[in-house]
Amino acid sequence: MRVTVLGAGSWGTALALHLGRGGHDVVLWSRDPAVAEHIQSTRRHLRRFANSALPASVRATANLPEALDYADTALVAVPCASFRPLFESMPREMAARRFVSVAKGIEPDTLSRMTSIILEYRPGADVAALSGPTFAEGVARGDPSAAVIADAGGGLAQELQGQFSDGRLRLYSSRDLVGVELAGALKNVVAIAAGVVSGLGFGPNTVAALVTRGLAELGRIVRARGGEARTVAGLAGVGDLMLTCTGRESRNRRVGEEIGRGGRLSEILLRMPEVAEGARTCLAVPRMAAEAGMESPIADAVVQVLYQDVPPGEAVERLMTRTLRSE
Repeated sequence: MRVTVLGAGSWGTALALHLGRGGHDVVLWSRDPAVAEHIQSTRRHLRRFANSALPASVRATANLPEALDYADTALVAVPCASFRPLFESMPREMAARRFVSVAKGIEPDTLSRMTSIILEYRPGADVAALSGPTFAEGVARGDPSAAVIADAGGGLAQELQGQFSDGRLRLYSSRDLVGVELAGALKNVVAIAAGVVSGLGFGPNTVAALVTRGLAELGRIVRARGGEARTVAGLAGVGDLMLTCTGRESRNRRVGEEIGRGGRLSEILLRMPEVAEGARTCLAVPRMAAEAGMESPIADAVVQVLYQDVPPGEAVERLMTRTLRSE
């Protein structure tokens, strides 16, 4: 099939590689004309995967209307903060009418999921979300990986599950669009916290306790906002949480580690080549929890350390000395 991938960062490029290898015809859109020209002329994205040549069936462009007219299905792989600007800039008439968000975040001001933002600008569009324990580098290499693609029950997820799955990437379908999107976004906040305790020099006991309690916090919020418990226990929840909290390639964990070692958030983010979505999503979590009448102590701690100058060690102490309770 024909597919448009919007965003030529690591994840968008990895998905274009995967789809091209699977025989699909792909247009990869980059906002940077120099990047698009270089990919088109060399078949490689030197800023991302210099050793992985893009198949001939993948074409790069910086022309957004051209990309949106290429196919009726578009994978949206831009950072979450870029969703609104991207959809605001789209032409009114275009071939694309089915959108799959592959970004993992929540808009802090509105508490909107990414597919909700899409529907604000494209009412009536078919939307889905793809999430799970998939570092871009592994997908680009062709490492056997698994993820979940979810919609609200309209059939898009099952169709694309069949089209996009192969021996390198196995997709499971779901009708829990809310749960898949929320789990994928909230685990980034827990990953920052896991990085903080590692950066402070604490060992695996501390990391295991933090991740376990982070999963409980994540699960309460997902269920309160309409997601399903089995999603939390699956690839989009436990699976992605395990990867992001422990994997060396995790940008969110890396942010936490540098914070734990005494770094400042603004300087850390400036040095990073790509976005750590948890640094923005964490601002939404306490509000989401408060709306549901529950606490979010780990997310609260992340916000305090990142934005309120609370020392990381003090934040850990506050978590450890909270009122005792049953599990």
